Amino acid sequence: MTISNVNPAEIASRIGDSWAAHLSRSQRPATPHAHVYASAWRNCDRRVVYEMTRADQLPPWPADTVARFRRGDDRERDLLADLTRIGRDSEPPFKVIGQQERFELKDHKSRTAIVGKVDARLEIDSVRAPLEVKAWSPYLVERIETFADLFENPWTQSGGYQLLSYLYGAGEPFGFLLLDRSGLPRLLPVELEANLDRMEAFLVKAERALDHVQAGTLPDYLDDPSECRRCPWYGHTCNPPLSATGVELLTDPELEAQLERREALKAAGEEFNHLDRDLKSRLRGVESGLAGRFQISGRWGKQSRLELPADLKKQYTVSDPKGRFTLEITRL
Repeated sequence: MTISNVNPAEIASRIGDSWAAHLSRSQRPATPHAHVYASAWRNCDRRVVYEMTRADQLPPWPADTVARFRRGDDRERDLLADLTRIGRDSEPPFKVIGQQERFELKDHKSRTAIVGKVDARLEIDSVRAPLEVKAWSPYLVERIETFADLFENPWTQSGGYQLLSYLYGAGEPFGFLLLDRSGLPRLLPVELEANLDRMEAFLVKAERALDHVQAGTLPDYLDDPSECRRCPWYGHTCNPPLSATGVELLTDPELEAQLERREALKAAGEEFNHLDRDLKSRLRGVESGLAGRFQISGRWGKQSRLELPADLKKQYTVSDPKGRFTLEITRL
């Protein structure tokens, strides 16, 4: 088919399909590994073991997810480049050094348990503080004011543990987390001593995972349905005793963040709708008015409607079993 025979909508659709295919082909298949990645804190020990031993059994990411990953990676590189330039004119000046330095942590049995790479370090005078950069969805970062806030969200807590691992492994008392936002990026200071209990919990979790891998066993199921339902292993490799037959699993951090935000605004939205209906009812017919600091303007408009006899209306009524979709969202 020549291009002259294809309409613009079809051209756009074909390019979109080709783009998705390109992103899907660019994925590197996951492989089993002997250690826990610093970026892979999981609430469920069983999931940690699955990721270490059966990573190659997970299906590839959808193209949309790969696109978001690539955008995040690009944005993180841009932020580090900006930070490098900013450091030259800062007072005091600083440098961005040591990008992608590898590190590893030993567990209590002297086994390599946690491995990872630090994004960079900020060198200011004699200080070389580890720096982790995150370009998460805006819905995830909009309510992050302190480092502790990361641990309140299941999609951001792994980033918190990741930076703590770097600090612990390097023996650094503090570091920084750089968060991308719609305005100025936010640089959060992170102190290791205040979070040693979290770091110890991560090391103990990694040690338990290594024990299971070496023994060829699996940890018990996690008794947390919400955690299970967002897990990529749920429903095929891992089948905990949950009553979720026929439920579609939606593992999208941005979607979940939007739902959380919707829930937070729900009460205010219901109050607004109630006041809006009441006020519009009371002010019907007011074409021009002032109430305090508010100007009220109304206008009449023509309204047409079609009135048909009942038998004729019935004759031309068509029922579609999927013509209307009603959505109910309930917080568990």
